Amino acid sequence: MPGRRVSRRSPVTPPRNGRLGARGDSPEPRDRRVLDALGGLSRQMTEFAADLNQKLDEVNITLLALEERMTAVECKVNSEPSVQESKRKRRAHNPKIAETVRRVHNSESNGRRYEPEQGLSSAHNEAVTEHLVEALAATPGLRCVEHDVIISACKTYYETLRRNFRYSQPDLVDQAAALKSTARSRQRRKRLLEARQSVLVADDLEFWRGTTIDMMSDEEDGTFEGGSGWIVRRPSFRSQELTDMCATLQTRLEGCPKYTTTHHRRLHTGENSDRVPPRTYDPEAAKRHFKPHMIPQVRL
Repeated sequence: MPGRRVSRRSPVTPPRNGRLGARGDSPEPRDRRVLDALGGLSRQMTEFAADLNQKLDEVNITLLALEERMTAVECKVNSEPSVQESKRKRRAHNPKIAETVRRVHNSESNGRRYEPEQGLSSAHNEAVTEHLVEALAATPGLRCVEHDVIISACKTYYETLRRNFRYSQPDLVDQAAALKSTARSRQRRKRLLEARQSVLVADDLEFWRGTTIDMMSDEEDGTFEGGSGWIVRRPSFRSQELTDMCATLQTRLEGCPKYTTTHHRRLHTGENSDRVPPRTYDPEAAKRHFKPHMIPQVRL
């Protein structure tokens, strides 16, 4: 599906070789009606093609996300699904081990490297994993590291290469950029929600209960009046009462030196975000958090 696009060319209007008037300068009424119908059909097909292209782009973004999940599942099913194994996988994200895997894999002396266009379970990539595990097991400082932890670290590095490979494909550049932008924006809203929850006081808890990351503002990189930081875009569906509480919580946060030194400066409140309202939300909280005419119809 990626790369396939419906042509946007409108149907060519057939030459006017039908019956003409006595002087040959105007078509008969019947011919004019046919030409008008063809013109309307051409416009409808152009609008249909544009709408179809938009829907195909959305499908491509979804497929890209599903492919990433399948890669992660493939790595997961290759190891024993136990609590102990889950702990080992988390330990594999140790920066020291991860950096050593990257360095050994990319060293000039290493003649075996992952082929990201192939699956992790392919014969070539399995041989690369075995080679890396042997090289890492002999590395000073990693000789005491568990064998399974090293294997997990190698697989994690393969996933990174695989993801970068997919993002580099010409027919997926736009979809990958959109997916990454959406994920980055969601992560920022999640951090913002957690930060504001940390400064809640007892009187805020009842009103705040049920608030989700969908109610947080988008924070986009930008500049304003010579300064660089974040441009804030509020959700268009958020109630004024919740907006006022968010402003109060934000003021409390910005009064903490630790917060201001570790977060970008919020420069300016721009136009409202064009995000659509969430389809599900706590029905009682929705009465407080949404504008009356924008409360979700589908609820938890």
